[in-house]
Amino acid sequence: MTKFVNSNRIDMTPIIDTSYTISKSMNRRYAKITYRKYRSKWQKTTFFIAIGLFVAGFACVFFKLPILFMLLILAGLYVFFMSWFGYLFQAFVSYRDMTRFYGDPINIHITFFKEFFRIEGDDNNFEFLYSQITDTIELEDISIIIVSAKGIISHGLVIDKKAFSTDELIKYYDLIYSNID
Repeated sequence: MTKFVNSNRIDMTPIIDTSYTISKSMNRRYAKITYRKYRSKWQKTTFFIAIGLFVAGFACVFFKLPILFMLLILAGLYVFFMSWFGYLFQAFVSYRDMTRFYGDPINIHITFFKEFFRIEGDDNNFEFLYSQITDTIELEDISIIIVSAKGIISHGLVIDKKAFSTDELIKYYDLIYSNID
């Protein structure tokens, strides 16, 4: 069990306790949203790199360098597609990693306490203080929480809003947004 919270000094009374399953489509949406949000500068830069590779490739036609032409065009296509559709690869890798941590299917059990929340899977548990939340992204049916803690750069968590009752959803928003620094 991975702990980022010293449970001895914190109120351990659960406020919300819920479980849900993360599907591949939920994970793909998570990957797409976070990829576009956190890699927008990278996407713009790689777009111009791809254009440069295409221009250099087509310049090779005038110098009669067909092998270099093909290499530059293929490199340009790779850079272009990875910069705009790399989230598909990221989704595949993250889903595979989550199945190692949480089992397959990915069943998440999450408990919200007054000062922190605990994520439990089949093989691994994480605890995060609300103050470790660095960003939230709201979609119609899912909420994405980004946290940073000692030992990890950032960790994204997909929350299925349908797993909450109306009262629990209100409590969830109260807990998340009232405790973010």
